[in-house]
Amino acid sequence: MATLLGNRSIAVKLAVLCWLPVAVVFMLSSSKLLTEYEKYSEADTVVQVLSVAPTISNLVHELQKERGTSAGYLSSKGTEFSVALKSRRGETDAKLAVFRAENGGSFGPLDVQDYRQPFERAVRRLSELAEMRKKVDRFDLTVSQMAQYYTGIIADLLRAIESINVTIEDGRSLRELMAYTALLQAKERAGIERAMGAVGFGSGTFKGEVYRRFVRLGAEQDAFLAVFRRFAAAGDVVTFSEKLSGPTETRVRALRQLAYSVPFGGDTSAVSAPEWFATSTVRIEAMKDVEDRVAETLKLQSIELRSGLLTSFITLLFVLLALVGAMAAVSLLVYRSIVPPLSGMVASLRAGTREDSQFDLIDIRRGDEIGELARTFNDFNKKLQASRKVEVQHVKREREIVSEMKLLSDLNEWLQSSTSIEELFDMISIFMERLFPECRGSVYVYSNSRDVLDGACAWNGAELHAHIRPDDCWSLRRGRGYSFRSGEIKFACAHTKPHDGKPYSCLPILAHGETVGMVHLSPLEGVTEDAFLSNFRLAQLASEQISLAIANSRMRDELHQQSIRDPLTGLFNRRHFVEMLRNQIEACRRTEQTFCLISVDVDHFKRFNDNHGHDAGDMVLRAVGDSLERSCDANELPCRIGGEEFMILLPETTIDRAQDRAEIIRRSIERITVRYGEKALPRITASLGIAVYPDHGVMPQDLMKCADDALYASKAGGRNQVTVAKTAIEMSDCDAAKLEFDASRDGVAYDADAAAAADGYDDYPPVA
Repeated sequence: MATLLGNRSIAVKLAVLCWLPVAVVFMLSSSKLLTEYEKYSEADTVVQVLSVAPTISNLVHELQKERGTSAGYLSSKGTEFSVALKSRRGETDAKLAVFRAENGGSFGPLDVQDYRQPFERAVRRLSELAEMRKKVDRFDLTVSQMAQYYTGIIADLLRAIESINVTIEDGRSLRELMAYTALLQAKERAGIERAMGAVGFGSGTFKGEVYRRFVRLGAEQDAFLAVFRRFAAAGDVVTFSEKLSGPTETRVRALRQLAYSVPFGGDTSAVSAPEWFATSTVRIEAMKDVEDRVAETLKLQSIELRSGLLTSFITLLFVLLALVGAMAAVSLLVYRSIVPPLSGMVASLRAGTREDSQFDLIDIRRGDEIGELARTFNDFNKKLQASRKVEVQHVKREREIVSEMKLLSDLNEWLQSSTSIEELFDMISIFMERLFPECRGSVYVYSNSRDVLDGACAWNGAELHAHIRPDDCWSLRRGRGYSFRSGEIKFACAHTKPHDGKPYSCLPILAHGETVGMVHLSPLEGVTEDAFLSNFRLAQLASEQISLAIANSRMRDELHQQSIRDPLTGLFNRRHFVEMLRNQIEACRRTEQTFCLISVDVDHFKRFNDNHGHDAGDMVLRAVGDSLERSCDANELPCRIGGEEFMILLPETTIDRAQDRAEIIRRSIERITVRYGEKALPRITASLGIAVYPDHGVMPQDLMKCADDALYASKAGGRNQVTVAKTAIEMSDCDAAKLEFDASRDGVAYDADAAAAADGYDDYPPVA
């Protein structure tokens, strides 16, 4: 980011400085603006949704009245309610026309399954209204069938109203809607009660089913009205109490009690159906008034909420625009006060870049930082001319440093590319001769014992001692570079004696906080002391490169040894052995020579672990590994395969010589004595198996398996012996029978896996 801005002009940086806060403010404000707009959109949706409810509830109210009138008409066999029924149907048709006009389009925000399904079902049933009326006129329907039709339509329309709450997030509006729907449900129960009462009072008696429904409907009304009182606004509750009190409510309850008191066929002829219908209708109309008030309250609340949110949105929008405009004006003023003067200064400075040119900047009379900058640059121009002369003197030295750094870079690259410590020291000699052509020098590195330093390399005819002691060099004793100068009180290093009094430098080679060696430099004949000592800093840099290269080379050698050596015995591990075995196979395949493998397994090794502990087992394995290493020639390769199993590669060896070598190895193992604690461990013996290339296989795994099979045969034959692997033909002809005979002679069936387990072959996992 810093580089990106550094390559841009002041104008761009000022734009970033001024407009980045504007952008941040705009983004944050836009987020708030978007939130306010979403709230306004939700409030607008609520207004649209709630405008649907009164249309539906008005139709429900008329259907309820028509249902009650039709019930009285059917129950009285047309003697009553005939005139009222015609009037009711006209009122229902008027509300139905309004309903269809306002709900004939798309569902809009109410396009949800909970609203759409009951609404569409109610519309389908309303299409059958004319046919149902004809059946009522012809008395083709019972009161129950008629009521079921109307009640189904009303129930679907009420479900549609109740489902509106899924689109409302505002808590206040949601509570009002819950109160509204509870009142609608109570009024629906009152309407059904009116119809049931008309049937009972019209027929002069309440039959069982009519009676049960009549009683249940009264209880359901009380339950829904309790919900209404809980969630409705306080003013609506007061209105409800005022509307549903007085003579009408008292009369309805008295008529209910009359019906309750003469159930199941009792005489109710004292009250006519029209009387009950009229009384109940007055009560329902009062509930309708409360319903309209609640609907109006809902609408006003939603409109008020929408208006407030719209005002908040517009206010926030104007504030944001005003803020952006103000910041833009300030940014323009800042830009005009900085960028044009700076552009003029840049033009003057460009003119002054020509050598020996003079320039004076304008705006030196300004009192701000730009004026101070102009005055400072005028003073700087005077000093610039003087510094140019000094600069020329440094150019030559800088070129020399660049050349030295190039050599150091090449030195580091080549040293890091070396593959061995010997190659590394050869490279050091060549590069140091190029870096210090006027010096002779030598490099010493610590031996593995770290008690002496071995001479590693020298150049320009320097004397190289085979060994020097660390105490013989002041740089090693003091831990920093040491230079001997004439005319000063100095003490010569012991490794330079007899010293001729000439200057020299010793620099310790440090890597990773550890001293790994020392570089010694001395001047050639004819080189002055000052010229020689001027190379001290470069010598320090070179020694740093050398130290890292030596440390890395040693680390690579260490890691390589760790990757191919078994940590317990110090022998090569299985991975290295298999790699060498593959190489030997490839070499013998080209030269058509043979080689042998000897597989060695310690007998009864599990007993050492079980009887004396795993530490004793480890001592046995180390002793066997030392014995194998001492018994093998320089070109023979012993390794630990895993657990107590070892294997030896004998290059260019015949089977007869391999048997002799195996017998020597067996006897050397047999002579091992291992003391553990205060006593000697039991005698150690080993079973050996021999395989030869290519008779027993041409793949590493085949040769190793044949050698292991021969080893198991040695174990089966009594252990502590050498066995040569059989070829496939030999095994098929005689060895199978011989093994079976030997096993039957010992009274035990031969099992190679059991023999391996008895020896503890799996006590140790394979070594990586």
